[in-house]
Amino acid sequence: MRDVVRITNANSTNKSHRRPVFAYGFFSSLVHEDMNQAAHMDELLGRFFRSLYDSGSLENTVVVLFSDHGPRFGLTRANTRMGWYEENLPMALIAMPESFRSRNATMMKTLHSNSRKLTTPLDLHETVRRVLNSDKPYDDRVRVALGRRGVSLFDVTLGDRSCEDVSIAPAFCECQLSQTHPVDANSTEVSYVLEELVT
Repeated sequence: MRDVVRITNANSTNKSHRRPVFAYGFFSSLVHEDMNQAAHMDELLGRFFRSLYDSGSLENTVVVLFSDHGPRFGLTRANTRMGWYEENLPMALIAMPESFRSRNATMMKTLHSNSRKLTTPLDLHETVRRVLNSDKPYDDRVRVALGRRGVSLFDVTLGDRSCEDVSIAPAFCECQLSQTHPVDANSTEVSYVLEELVT
C-alpha cells in the first residue's frame, strides 16, 4: 500500500481565522517489510512536530498516533512472548492540548484510567468523534442506539473486558496466550503433531 497524507480545510494563514484542519497520514510501505526502516522517519516527523510546536499550532491540535498491528514476522515475533503480544497489541497515543486538558479534567481522568484497558480501533474511532463534539454533553445511550460498537475513551470507564466482549477473534486474542501452559515434549499430543507435520 502506498503512503498517504491527507489534509482538508487548510486555507488560511491568519491563526485567529483558521478553519479546522484534519490531517491523516498512513506510512505502511515504509515499515511493512522491515520495522527498522521506521528510523528513516525520525527526522521527518521530528521536523513536522517541531514546526507545529514553533508555529503555536499544538496549542489547539489533537495528535493521535496509532498502528494497525505490531511486527508480524522476524526473530522477535517468532521467538519471544513479547513479540507475540506486540503483534496483536498495536500502539496508540493520544496527545491533547493543554487548553483541552484544563477545561476537561474529568474526560482526561477517564482517558488516563482507560489507558491500561483492552481497547479496539472502534474505541479509537469513537474517541476521535468525541473530540469533535467535546463541547456538548455526552450520552452513551445515543451511541448504543445508533449501533456504534466503540466507546468514547473520554467518557466511558472500561472495566475488565474480554476479547469476546469486544468481538476480537480468538486468533488475535492476547488472553489466549496468558492461558497457555507448557506442554510435555514427550506427550502423545506433541508426537501426533510432529508426525502430521513430517509426513
